[in-house]
Amino acid sequence: MQGILDRGIVVTAGKNREQSGVGRRQINLEINPDLGVVAGLEIQDARFTAVVTTVSGEVLHSFDGIAKVTGESLADRAVALVGRAREFAAASGKALLGVGIGLPGIVDPYNGVLIRSNSFGVREPVALRDELAKRTGEYIFLENDANCCCWAELAFRKADRARNFIAVLGEFRDLVSGSLTPNGLAVGLGLTVRERVLHGDHFTAGEYRSVGATAQTGQFRIPYTRFRDLPGDRALLRETYRELTENLALLVNSVDFTKIVFTGDFPAHRENLEEAMREAIANNWVYDLDREFEIEFSEYGNQSVSMGAAGLFVEKLFSVPDIADRFQELVGFDLYERITAGKGL
Repeated sequence: MQGILDRGIVVTAGKNREQSGVGRRQINLEINPDLGVVAGLEIQDARFTAVVTTVSGEVLHSFDGIAKVTGESLADRAVALVGRAREFAAASGKALLGVGIGLPGIVDPYNGVLIRSNSFGVREPVALRDELAKRTGEYIFLENDANCCCWAELAFRKADRARNFIAVLGEFRDLVSGSLTPNGLAVGLGLTVRERVLHGDHFTAGEYRSVGATAQTGQFRIPYTRFRDLPGDRALLRETYRELTENLALLVNSVDFTKIVFTGDFPAHRENLEEAMREAIANNWVYDLDREFEIEFSEYGNQSVSMGAAGLFVEKLFSVPDIADRFQELVGFDLYERITAGKGL
């Protein structure tokens, strides 16, 4: 403990007002807010969003834009965005501790491999993290975009974070010339069980497809060609939300999730979403017991993924390895030591 105090990783925050036992009152500790900054990036095939935050989640800088990205140009785009984040950190006199990147597709977050991505046209595994680390000199974590939304809740809501919750990422993606995305709405799920993001044995946990959907219709029974009118067509939006929540209700009740967080573009286009979710859960429930759960709309809105990517890095930086982690993964104090040694801090 004295070691991390001496290194300035944590600072004292006064004594507890309440006495938990005999002897002197305990001294509270908190993460040093001046430790450094973290960059969180979301990269899609047609747009990007980036934030630079403190380790407590305060956004110091953000930027976004529209740009076509394919599997061939993905690394170049990521390097450019990391460079912009690093420029801000340097101009502010702050150390950039590392970078989290949220991507659409199947991601192995432990080895930093993008396994598949329909959006980018990636059909073979790409060791993206190693390439980016070599080209940027930064420590980088990769994650599926919907899973990133879970990390935002875990990293930056310490006081009231839920143990079992589902993050529902919805993005009304712009259809730009050359885009590989076949529809204007993309949905992904992030699943958190006992405060752990669930990846699955093949890293495909959370991949969403509505019951009744086909290869011809897309992610929903409603044909994807109709989604070009979203989110402006309110009647279609309400119909889409009904189908979405009917599918989610089975998962929520089966796993006993106690919170559902709608993220991405959903908070700005709520329409009947909360009402439909509550009704669907009630219709799917078979007992006479009250079903207790919370429905929230992420405060981060369309920055949900980029904030979660930053949160991913923060969680890794301040975590303690245990039986649930991959032992080959560098986390916690060991990660901090590697970062500071590499940057000469």
